[in-house]
Amino acid sequence: MEVNRYFEVNTMKKQAAQEASHWKPALISSAAVLIAAMAYAVIRYNIIKGVPWEHLPLYISNKGIALASVVLIALAYVFGPLTRIRPKVFAKFIPMEKYFGLLGFGLAAVHGIISLLLFSPANYPKFFLEAGKLNLTGELSMLFGVLGFIIFSLVAISDIPGVIDSAERWKLVQRLGYLAYLFVLLHVAVMGFSGWLQPDTWPGNLLPISLVAFIVIALTFLLRVSVMLFPARR
Repeated sequence: MEVNRYFEVNTMKKQAAQEASHWKPALISSAAVLIAAMAYAVIRYNIIKGVPWEHLPLYISNKGIALASVVLIALAYVFGPLTRIRPKVFAKFIPMEKYFGLLGFGLAAVHGIISLLLFSPANYPKFFLEAGKLNLTGELSMLFGVLGFIIFSLVAISDIPGVIDSAERWKLVQRLGYLAYLFVLLHVAVMGFSGWLQPDTWPGNLLPISLVAFIVIALTFLLRVSVMLFPARR
């Protein structure tokens, strides 16, 4: 019994060490992504567009958080396809996918909470009618955002040990993440499409954050489809 206990403890220690070795680089990389996204939001809106700095804590930071969430979730999905193309280069990042996904989902949750706090005609006039009710753009954008968040919640819960005891079911739930990501694509497209068509209004010629998010998601899907249609030779 003592011998079995010894091996169990050693196995747990090794698993914990492996988890830490994957968590740390994922956390550092995620922090870098968040800082870059926040910097882009501050430069575009506060510095160039002239949005008052008093709106940085929530209104502007919410934009950076949303973009960082999209990028991190993309990282959770791109290393699999990239590994099929260049296994020697990208295979080492596969264990980090789970953590990029969880961190991205965490930021998405923060984005949702902040958006609820700010959601009003004063902050987002293009989503509202004069009577104060949501217009079609507002309703569709919010609908797609909510659907995406709900599905990503299921994907995140499936990563909790013991929740799903079948590898096949786990994979099925994980693949629902692509549907959730599609809803996020629609969320940002409906939200920002009208502004994408007016590049002369972009502060400093910098792309709208919604367009940057759209491009990131679209490239993620394009990579996935490309690998499916043109699998790498073994």
